[in-house]
Amino acid sequence: MGFFGGPSKGTLLTMSQGIAAVAMQIQMLQQAESEEKEVILAGMRKEGAPTSMNELIQMAASVIREQDMGWYKKNQFLGMIFGSLVSIGFSMADANYIKGQIELLS
Repeated sequence: MGFFGGPSKGTLLTMSQGIAAVAMQIQMLQQAESEEKEVILAGMRKEGAPTSMNELIQMAASVIREQDMGWYKKNQFLGMIFGSLVSIGFSMADANYIKGQIELLS
């Protein structure tokens, strides 16, 4: 693993925004009615999208491992995930928790 190894800053930003968007979708899904929830979950499964926060955290951590990110890029990516989560409405505590879980698994 290199000092700066991994994807470009633009790619990291796009990935972090995608993670935040899926996290928001999962959070909103938890509040949906059961009939509506099942339809949405079926569509997400069909697309291969994570359907729980745990799955999302595991997928984000695997991105860090598979991209062989150096410590700088890893920390940059985790910071972008935190910022993206906060900017779409997660509390700082929730965003910090999600970021911390991803970091633990990566």
